[in-house]
Amino acid sequence: MKSAILGAIMLPLAGVAVAACPDVSLMQNAARGWIAGQRLPDPLVRSVEDAGCAYASFRSVLESELGAPIGVKVGFTSKPAQERFGIDEPAAGALFAPMLLPDGARLSLGGSRAAYFEADLVVTVGSSAIMQARSREEVVAALRDVRPFIELPDLALQKDVQPTAPLMMAYGMTPWRGVLGRGIAIAELVDPVADLAALTVNLKLGGKTIETGSGDMLLDHPLDVVLWLVEQGSYELKPGSVISLGTMGALHPARPGHRIEAEYRIGGRMMKVGVVLVP
Repeated sequence: MKSAILGAIMLPLAGVAVAACPDVSLMQNAARGWIAGQRLPDPLVRSVEDAGCAYASFRSVLESELGAPIGVKVGFTSKPAQERFGIDEPAAGALFAPMLLPDGARLSLGGSRAAYFEADLVVTVGSSAIMQARSREEVVAALRDVRPFIELPDLALQKDVQPTAPLMMAYGMTPWRGVLGRGIAIAELVDPVADLAALTVNLKLGGKTIETGSGDMLLDHPLDVVLWLVEQGSYELKPGSVISLGTMGALHPARPGHRIEAEYRIGGRMMKVGVVLVP
């Protein structure tokens, strides 16, 4: 397995060595199939430990094909998501450069299998001191900016497979694509801790608002998501690493022809991002 320590953002998941691993070739073949547009099988993981072990094999192929991870996707950060999957804490997976697109992109859904869209939020790491952060204030001091983000996960499971928390974790929380807008520097916010807590978002489809959300939907505070990530000790966050903090609303099915926008208010300022979905 390709090492995730040298030249990568992610460190190996804790507990991998003692987990009851699914077959390595199964997960590696699943990764190759996923890259080729195929659906994902059920590796029969039933615990967090098994899921971590499965994902290590899956991710090794993604790293060899897509390059070193550039960040982290954190999921299960809202109470509705945790309740739906019967889990009481977040989970995370790697983000790779080909997954992230610029604001205004025209994104083909041709390579997806069961794509959705959601209003998300990204922060960019500014200092490796974040790995020693133990408070919201210490986290925010080590961040560079906050950015608007429409995530398009692909729940690409085989049609007879029901998603569970361990299964989602085995596939790194099923990231596929995401569209990043221009952000606001943390230094430009008067009170970044309070401003992030009070952040709001309007998610629009075809110019009409279909959902609203707020920063306190993310573990009660967006910075607490980063604190959770740091406390796990399984991820090495470096300057430039991006962290997707989770959805501030529901998953919506993605369809060709959709024009999606997300407008955010933070600290009296606006930031926005948009994407057009095509066949």
